[in-house]
Amino acid sequence: MGLDEAPAVYVPSRTGKALLLHEGYTFYLKNLQSYGRKQWYCSSRDMAGCRADVITAPSKTGHGDILFLVRGRHIHRPPSYYYTPDGKYVRRKDIYHRYR
Repeated sequence: MGLDEAPAVYVPSRTGKALLLHEGYTFYLKNLQSYGRKQWYCSSRDMAGCRADVITAPSKTGHGDILFLVRGRHIHRPPSYYYTPDGKYVRRKDIYHRYR
């Protein structure tokens, strides 16, 4: 599967907004662009200065988004997520802080 065919995967943030999940890294929505494209910045951009970003575009079938362009290299490790039996992603850091 080429990059232009890879489906975009979204997970909820702590506040309920959608985060893009790609290769274990999360990205937040920064800009809406022309032709339905969206620019996503690495979630660690502000804290760690990571400059990686992703552009998504509507799929040709009209169902969901696809990865259109992936740029930059991460300067940190990806966050750790746990996949629950009911199909949700939960960030491990959030679990740790919730039950401390």
